[in-house]
Amino acid sequence: MSPISAKVVSVYKESHQYRVVVQIEPEKIPRFFSYFKIRRNKTFTGACRNGRLDLFYYGDPGLKAGELFPLWTIQ
Repeated sequence: MSPISAKVVSVYKESHQYRVVVQIEPEKIPRFFSYFKIRRNKTFTGACRNGRLDLFYYGDPGLKAGELFPLWTIQ
């Protein structure tokens, strides 16, 4: 696993779920990787595009905008 520098941009509730937007430094994302490993609560879905990671949780993830987000890639 390789750590990646990431920061929480926003956290808000949409209907019955929470959406967390995480900014990843584009130069820190490996060119090829299989999966991200998230070490905080369990997401039910997510997507990564252009250095932005959108994560969705069923419950409050306990995250705040501006804090570092623990993230790794699995190659």
